[in-house]
Amino acid sequence: MARVQEIPDGTAEGVWTVLTHTSTYLIDLDAMTLLRAPGVGRTDDHRWEVSELRRDSQDIPLLSMKSCRVGEPAQFWVRAADDPEVRTWRVTTPVVEIERIG
Repeated sequence: MARVQEIPDGTAEGVWTVLTHTSTYLIDLDAMTLLRAPGVGRTDDHRWEVSELRRDSQDIPLLSMKSCRVGEPAQFWVRAADDPEVRTWRVTTPVVEIERIG
């Protein structure tokens, strides 16, 4: 598939990989899930530290995506997998690459 500069607002389908300075995200808009693989595909810029987050390398429910553009941090509104009442923002390090894979 082709690389793009952003996932346009209102996109409601597809599977995407998003590479940031510190991690790779798998966004499945069909299933509305988000998976973060910390340190996978990271750039060689060591100014960025890889943080550990709850539920790393696990699918978590994705409620919405505020923005996802190359050069900017992506913002995802997610729900805690183990408690449907808990919602939080996931804000990434700057996005390096976006590709639709499905």
